Amino acid sequence: MKDQDGILLESGTNEVEVLEFEMDKQGFGVNVLKVQAIEQFDAAKVTEIQLAHRSVIGTYNYRDGVITLVDLGKEMALHDLDALTPADSAAVDAVVEAMPVEEDAPTVEALTETSNCIGSDEIETRIVLVLEFNETTTGFLVGGVNRIHRVSWNMISPISPYLAASQSRFTGSLNIENREVLMVDMERILADIIPATGDAYCLEAAANAARGFQSRADVPVYLAEDSPTIRSIVSSLLDRGGYKDVHGFDNGLSCYQALQKAVADATAAGENPDDAVGIVVSDIEMPQMDGMTMCRRVKTDLGLNNVPVVLFSSLINDQIARKCESVGADGYVSKPRFGDLLDIVDRFALPEDVMNT
Repeated sequence: MKDQDGILLESGTNEVEVLEFEMDKQGFGVNVLKVQAIEQFDAAKVTEIQLAHRSVIGTYNYRDGVITLVDLGKEMALHDLDALTPADSAAVDAVVEAMPVEEDAPTVEALTETSNCIGSDEIETRIVLVLEFNETTTGFLVGGVNRIHRVSWNMISPISPYLAASQSRFTGSLNIENREVLMVDMERILADIIPATGDAYCLEAAANAARGFQSRADVPVYLAEDSPTIRSIVSSLLDRGGYKDVHGFDNGLSCYQALQKAVADATAAGENPDDAVGIVVSDIEMPQMDGMTMCRRVKTDLGLNNVPVVLFSSLINDQIARKCESVGADGYVSKPRFGDLLDIVDRFALPEDVMNT
């Protein structure tokens, strides 16, 4: 999987590869960059955990260690663990062999642990998606896998405000071949099941620090984050930290259009556009326009070379970090390091004399 990072995410092309999987005949999607492996579910590898979250089946033997195994359908209230509906009655190997894949897209087989990890006809067709994000490896039990789609982010529509307000587990939807594939908010689900152990709240001490509190209030912050939960947390923590001028957007395109307007208004008024923008904080995976594409366009198309752009994403690793740098990002932070995010925003947004006090 790691060898395909260069194929799966070109820097700033606004393309994404979505693995479509199924539960109860509904299609769901996840960024292929999160997928470390696809395995046939083996009940013998499960160790139940007492007093675990209702959606946690237990630990699951994976490679040389164990990971948490989550019943994704149960978490999204699609079915109970004891009443799973297989996505297909045939063996998983038959499903995989029949899967059509777009030209040049990575195959599902390329993501599997071994070429013969798919079970035989007498084994249930439940699948474990092993995902790596937020610096954590987690297994998710699903009904089956369908195919991989290589699409532009602008084909993925943001989730409706109504669903966002109702604590939806989705960030957007992809209409493809006359059906809807719902993009799952894996970060939200993981945060609900395995809450952060204090990092999200370590900001309180930093937020109350005297350093530059008033200076923070004068900095316009443009925040692009498609997860309503993460966007709310970041907005709240920035506010507690003294950043009072925060503009939040649920996708990169809306944020970019707002930046365009800010630049145009500042230019018309004879002001410096850099002062009107301040700093941009953005997720990478977003409907309409991804964070890398937005970063590249902010630096080139809008000419805001002096405006810092910080990418805050669950995908950050060494190779993704290099891609962030290639599109001109000034910094990057892995979710859920909220405390580190405030520190890096301070570093780029506050005057040097304030930082040195």
